[in-house]
Amino acid sequence: MEETKLDLLKDLGLGESFSNKTLDLIVKTEHKYVRDLRMNVKSVMESQNLSLKETHLLSIAILSNNGNQILLESMKVKAQSLGVSDLEIADAIACASLLSANNVFYRFRHFINKESYNTLPARLRMNIMMSPVLGKEFFELISLAVSAVNGCEMCVKSHEISVIEAGSTEARVWDAIRLASVITSLGKIMHD
Repeated sequence: MEETKLDLLKDLGLGESFSNKTLDLIVKTEHKYVRDLRMNVKSVMESQNLSLKETHLLSIAILSNNGNQILLESMKVKAQSLGVSDLEIADAIACASLLSANNVFYRFRHFINKESYNTLPARLRMNIMMSPVLGKEFFELISLAVSAVNGCEMCVKSHEISVIEAGSTEARVWDAIRLASVITSLGKIMHD
């Protein structure tokens, strides 16, 4: 398992000396999940429907949303090595932040489902959605993935429609959601 751990750390751009109690426990007990985790990460990062640049930007948004600074910093470095600009990284992080606010707000509306709340204006500024640096389709795809992680049914449905209307495919949606789920699971093991 130690070799698989080192391969995973290399894949993630983390040094061999990286360690935390959760990862150490899984490796020390020879738990086979470390192999599954590495294969899942490799699989979603090598998507057939998303470019390497897109998988890294989506990962950055999910890691930012989930508050995983260790993996976020590592993923930013890896993304920059692929030619991703600071402005693109900032847009992915801004998208995750905006969607976190929207997800809380619209999830509340959905859960309560009272006409009085449904008719009140949200008054949340969302100008970034009008002309995102990452382009409308990809920004909506990130919005969808973050909304899925945050469990906002109303937002998931709305962004899935927007992604398809922006010219995307269900295959891209599927790969983005798979990536969001695996990156979220990775963060449960690889944290500070």
